[in-house]
Amino acid sequence: MTHEALVRQLGALRQRLTQLEDVDYMTAYYKGYSASGDDLAAVQAEIETVTARIARLEARLAAIDWAD
Repeated sequence: MTHEALVRQLGALRQRLTQLEDVDYMTAYYKGYSASGDDLAAVQAEIETVTARIARLEARLAAIDWAD
C-alpha cells in the first residue's frame, strides 16, 4: 500500500472515530441507541476497534523509511 493510501485510510478512520465519539456515542447514551440502531455497548466496542486500527496504522506509517 502506498504512503498516500495509508494517509487517506488514516484520515477516514479518524473521521469515523470522530463520528462515533461525537454523534453515535452521545445519541446512544441519551436515547439508548444510535442513529444506526446500535446500543451503547456496540458503539463503545466499535470505538475501541477503530482506535486500535488507528494505532496500528500510525505505527505502520511511523515505520516507513522516508529516505527511499
